[in-house]
Amino acid sequence: MRANWATTEGGGAGSSHTGARGGQGGSWGRVLLGLLLTVTVAGGGLLVVGTAATASAAATAPAVTQCDPPATPTGAGYQVSCTVAVVNTVSSTGGGSTVTTTACLAAAGVLPPSGCVSTETSSDQLATSVDQCNGVAYGGGSNVVCSVTVTDDVPSGTSIAAVTVDQCVGSGAEGGTQPTLDCAPTSSVTGAGVTQCNGSGNGGGAQDRVRCTVTGDMAAVPVAINQCNGSSNGGGSTVVCTATETNVFSSVTPPTTTPVTTVVPVTTATTTPGSTTTPTTAPTTSTTVVGSTSTTLAGGLTSVTVAGGTSAAPAVVPVGAPQTGRGGASGGRDGALVVLGGILLAATAVTVATTVRRRRRPVTDLQHRDAG
Repeated sequence: MRANWATTEGGGAGSSHTGARGGQGGSWGRVLLGLLLTVTVAGGGLLVVGTAATASAAATAPAVTQCDPPATPTGAGYQVSCTVAVVNTVSSTGGGSTVTTTACLAAAGVLPPSGCVSTETSSDQLATSVDQCNGVAYGGGSNVVCSVTVTDDVPSGTSIAAVTVDQCVGSGAEGGTQPTLDCAPTSSVTGAGVTQCNGSGNGGGAQDRVRCTVTGDMAAVPVAINQCNGSSNGGGSTVVCTATETNVFSSVTPPTTTPVTTVVPVTTATTTPGSTTTPTTAPTTSTTVVGSTSTTLAGGLTSVTVAGGTSAAPAVVPVGAPQTGRGGASGGRDGALVVLGGILLAATAVTVATTVRRRRRPVTDLQHRDAG
């Protein structure tokens, strides 16, 4: 079943080629090479002096495809070297990918960078599949060397899934020096995440002519890898293919919060010479007399109208120290004022006595006059 792998499984471009057709293709390939190429046999190998074939271009995400027929030839004596590097990036704002590809096509034994074409593309989509090097160079005396690396850059805590492998099934058969396979792991899983090196490297040849490995058993962003299937069949061919899955967990940076500073204006009153200062009005005291009315005037003055129409003068209640005790006049100790007050009282008494005497004298004289 696996010897005729290309007709039974896999989604690559090589799925239309069978083992029997591979032999027929090799014959047609040799005829074509006889018309287009100058071939020199040296040291038991094929040295292709010239070639009209070119490497195929790669598509961007989500599906990456390169180095498949018809852009890549299926004949004998080719060196097919292709690489795909995928970086899938997931963040809190979305996801995207960067895909770097290199496709090299030359005569068998001519290594890169001869005949290479490289591209790099960016996309706002994640890459989800890679298909390359399937059903190529199966006419004998060819080498297929291809690799895929996938790096998933995701936030910490992102869940990951196991990478399943379907590899090296139905390969390295039909003679040659044993062991013909060097694969890690060798497993058969239908619908695997990595499907590579199946039905390849058949037709006899060197020891370990099929060398394929898968590195990384967990993936944060699953990418289906399908490569090197149904390729490099025919005597003296080799297949060397690798697939690598790597996860990079990035710390989530919390959003930066800019502190808001509230400035409260402070008003300081400054008094300069010549400026006007608003005076503080002292509290007023009002006395209510029964049967009277009081009116509060400007400046804290109070006018009292006593019953009967008598209007008292506005009373001014002084502010400051108490009127008794140490704060009043009773606590004063100015001797000069005391003497002056005494003199004024004495003068007042003399004046009052003189006035009374003068008023009584006319009355006495009148009485004496009436008596006479």
